[in-house]
Amino acid sequence: QANEVNTADSVSNVSYLSDTQETVLAFTPIAPGLISIWASCVLIRLLYKRGFKSPMRRILLAISVSDVFTSVTSSLKGFFVPSETSRRLYAIGNDAICSYLGWGFTFSSISVFYYAALSFYFVMVVKFGMKDPVFARKIEPYMHASICLFSTTTATIGLALNLYGEIPAGAGCWLRATDDCDADCIHTYSTIFAGAPFVLCGALVMLNNTLIFCHVRGTIYEGIKKSQERWKANMKNLRVSLRASLSGSEHTTQTATTADILAASKGSTTLTNDHVVKQVTASPEQLKRVHRVGIQSLLYCLVFLVTYSWTMALTTYRNNTENGGGPELEPKLYPFMVLRAIFIPLMGLWNLLVYVRPRYMTLRDHEKSKEHGESSWK
Repeated sequence: QANEVNTADSVSNVSYLSDTQETVLAFTPIAPGLISIWASCVLIRLLYKRGFKSPMRRILLAISVSDVFTSVTSSLKGFFVPSETSRRLYAIGNDAICSYLGWGFTFSSISVFYYAALSFYFVMVVKFGMKDPVFARKIEPYMHASICLFSTTTATIGLALNLYGEIPAGAGCWLRATDDCDADCIHTYSTIFAGAPFVLCGALVMLNNTLIFCHVRGTIYEGIKKSQERWKANMKNLRVSLRASLSGSEHTTQTATTADILAASKGSTTLTNDHVVKQVTASPEQLKRVHRVGIQSLLYCLVFLVTYSWTMALTTYRNNTENGGGPELEPKLYPFMVLRAIFIPLMGLWNLLVYVRPRYMTLRDHEKSKEHGESSWK
């Protein structure tokens, strides 16, 4: 069996995967990467046409640009590892190219930060009611500056210290142990560069979306409660008015029944969704906007989870093995490696679908209303 060599000079060039598995692992990211690059370019064009006046659009622009970068590096990582020492079947690169791929992999974590920033924007707008101009003036400049500075600095530090090379398990180049930096040293750098920021951003995304969900749910329930109270007050006033009218008429031969009272009411005793929207104290437009923004935030959270869950699973498994795992773990990790190769590049496609969803829903509702209007005239 091949022995793991985890130094700066070489890694084991004997693969524990079959040639078929190597081929799948190398070529799988290409198609998703191309699709994602196309989707990100389409999204950038849509954002450009609508203008970048909203902080959300500027954050989405940053995510789309970083996705193009991530898709390119993900598609190339199976090929541009050092051909002389790599265990990958289609390796054609060298140490210098591998170092720059490692820099790109570290820098691509910028998209993780921007997903956290997007969720923070949504929670400030939905829960705390912050207006876009206020967010753009007080928060956004510092947010962009800190994200870009951290991602660029950490990626450049790894390159300057010659810490990048082919990773022991998996396809690609990132931090690996050297003569000057052993496994514990690399573990410290990986925690600072990616581990701690990734966990922090993931927790922030989940927390913000939980706050948004609770706020949207509370807003809808509060609307229903106020609608019920207002409806009951209207019915009580109507009963009092009808009883006063009936008691003042000596020639009345009919007694107002409950059905008469209810029939006299313009509303219905059944509190449908439309009834709640019309009766709620807040404007229907405001309630719909809160619900729509909450749904968008939840969908972007799902994109984050679908994209990065496989990386999280791989990292967790490798961290629970001795010395972070070696090439002998690749047969066990192979399904997760393939899933990561598929879903990491597809981030741009999911972002495009989520972004155009509100427009699609509006057009669909418009077509349904047209069909309903045409059928009512037949």
